Amino acid sequence: MAFFRGGARRVALNLPHGYRFDPTDNEVLFYLRKNILDQHFPANVIPTADVYGTNPDEIPFCEFKDGNGSYWFFFTTKPSGDLVTEDGYWSPIMDAEITDGTKVVGYMRHLVFYRGKISSGIQTLWNVHEYRVNPSIFTAAELNDGVKNKITNLVVCKIFLKKDDPDTDSDEEIEEEDGSEEEEAPNPSNIRIRRE
Repeated sequence: MAFFRGGARRVALNLPHGYRFDPTDNEVLFYLRKNILDQHFPANVIPTADVYGTNPDEIPFCEFKDGNGSYWFFFTTKPSGDLVTEDGYWSPIMDAEITDGTKVVGYMRHLVFYRGKISSGIQTLWNVHEYRVNPSIFTAAELNDGVKNKITNLVVCKIFLKKDDPDTDSDEEIEEEDGSEEEEAPNPSNIRIRRE
């Protein structure tokens, strides 16, 4: 069984029923490191999308087919400067180190999407965990100019609605700060593993 994404062959995952792509932070960095080094993946699970140049409700969630339907992973190139889209912007709220034992192997930045102009936008429920690798995990032989450029610019984004944050235990209905109803999540039925 094979799928095609953007003209490229996509190797299907042969997962038992009930299993989904649900990586730990360190496993996300494994995929990012392999992408930076142009190494092949066992399966092409994480698609590429312009996360920071696109409004969250226009991101092609249907491209990420192997998750659980409450969050989506994408490789994206991080632009320099403000992370502004047509209708809003992404704003960082927290940074954290990702460790393997005592070694810092990468970083996770938590961002929230605001509709409107910078400094006067209205916070939405859209969130991103942005994963970056620590350059020190690469050997000197691996650090050519192309790899250095990718280390600086290539990230993995885990996109979710705050109510779907795996770290949130609350089932309470979430309202936005302006008192309006919560945003509707993309239809999870569009992102399940296809079986033939």
